[in-house]
Amino acid sequence: MSPRSVKRRQLIFAAATILITLLAAGGALVLLFENHLLKRVEQELDMRWTELSKAVAVDGKGTLFIRHEPADPRYEVPLGSAYWQVSEHGKPILRSKSLADNVLSTESVSLATKQAGAFEIDTPSDGELYVVEREVSIGEGPALRRFTLTVATGHLEVKEFRHAFALDVAKVLAIIMLILVAGGWLQLRFGLAPLLALRGTLADVREGRSQRLTGKFPEEVQPLVDDLNTLLNRQEGLVKKARNRAGSLAHGLKTPLTVLSGEIARLERAGQAETAKVLKVQFDAIRGHVERELARARTHGAIPSYGLRTSILPILQRLVDLMRRAGNGRDFEWRIDVDPTVTASMESDDFAEVIGNLLDNARKWATHSVHIRIEDNDGKRFLSITDDGPGVPTVFQRDILRPGVHFGRDGDESTGLGLALVRDTLAEYEVEPQFVRTHQSFSVRFQIGATPSTP
Repeated sequence: MSPRSVKRRQLIFAAATILITLLAAGGALVLLFENHLLKRVEQELDMRWTELSKAVAVDGKGTLFIRHEPADPRYEVPLGSAYWQVSEHGKPILRSKSLADNVLSTESVSLATKQAGAFEIDTPSDGELYVVEREVSIGEGPALRRFTLTVATGHLEVKEFRHAFALDVAKVLAIIMLILVAGGWLQLRFGLAPLLALRGTLADVREGRSQRLTGKFPEEVQPLVDDLNTLLNRQEGLVKKARNRAGSLAHGLKTPLTVLSGEIARLERAGQAETAKVLKVQFDAIRGHVERELARARTHGAIPSYGLRTSILPILQRLVDLMRRAGNGRDFEWRIDVDPTVTASMESDDFAEVIGNLLDNARKWATHSVHIRIEDNDGKRFLSITDDGPGVPTVFQRDILRPGVHFGRDGDESTGLGLALVRDTLAEYEVEPQFVRTHQSFSVRFQIGATPSTP
């Protein structure tokens, strides 16, 4: 997908949103799991404290002893992550074997924190410990003694459980993310399908398979389709009006130009050659300019050409027949290698005007033959007109497209509009003529459409 693709941007945004959401959800799940795990540890420590409080006793000599060892075997393993301690007046009296030479020091913890429930302490030997500490009274009257019972378990187990849970959650959320991203991709694919269909109908209009946008579209897209069809209708109407106005202008200028031509001839007959020459130059300039602008006004152009397909073989045959009857055209071999099914993305009158000027130019330059054929190159279809004349030198090929200028066989300039009109008409269809000159021929070719795809 292109970096500018709407589908790509939406998919990236959806994936980023899903990722952030799942990360937040995963973090919340891990925190909830840890909180519940700590509550479970606190309940276990309460049970251990109760067990220890029932095992503590004082003999007749006032010596504190343990009636029976607590059941957890970790109490017997040095630094075994389970500990108990009995203190009196802040001094440890009895300890589990798991503490070895260490003591459980809780002096830095406030009394309120201890009374609230389980709490954490740091030890240099076993890291963080989760602790429950409460007092217990043994004896009565003067023999009453108060002891502090402390039970603890290592926090490392909690971290290991949390890490294992987080890993499992990450795996599950990764699968969920893949499913959601795939779902988002499918949603975009089907959600943007109407736009792809619209693109297809536009391609049909551009390639001439249809003159208007057709098909059923969702209510969000249909207004755009209607607006585009309205624009095509309006553009076609404007072109028709321009062509009609061009015809009216040509008809309106025909009489004044005829009168001016007659006046110039009268001056020549009256012996005023210099005056007639000056007027004739200006008259030719006016007529050439008017003809050129009228020809440009008559072209349909690129936008109205959408949906137009002109069959070119009948036009070529008709114009070649005219060329055979004009001047020296009967002396040439005119060869047309064009399939009857070939069409051009141009209005028929515009195509005929372009071909007429190019064939007339070839007739003037050819020696023995003129060849018209179709060429396909890089997915584009070209119409090529080749004559066996000397052609135009490369250095002059740009100049022959200037309005009112072409070169004769000896390189002398003379007035003319043929190739300039070809250039202007093709420009309306966003097409530029190409010249190919060899030592034996000269070709002019231009694009008439795209090469049809093979089924």
